[in-house]
Amino acid sequence: MNALEFSTKIEQGLIHLPKQYQDYDNAYVRILVLIETPVSQSTKKQKLLEAFKKVQNRKVFASIKNPVLWQKKLRDEWE
Repeated sequence: MNALEFSTKIEQGLIHLPKQYQDYDNAYVRILVLIETPVSQSTKKQKLLEAFKKVQNRKVFASIKNPVLWQKKLRDEWE
């Protein structure tokens, strides 16, 4: 069994093979269709804003007295 992967548009119920796969014309195939749903920039932005709102009042970093020193210590852990 061979596997081919390509993206194309379904036009009136037909899927056309790209030219590089014309050798497979009239072959028996098993088809799996994965629909690509583009995410708009406004949706991404909205999700990000919602995440910020969730953590906004949690005071996650309130216990850090010296943020610069805290950040340097974190970077030292990577080396």
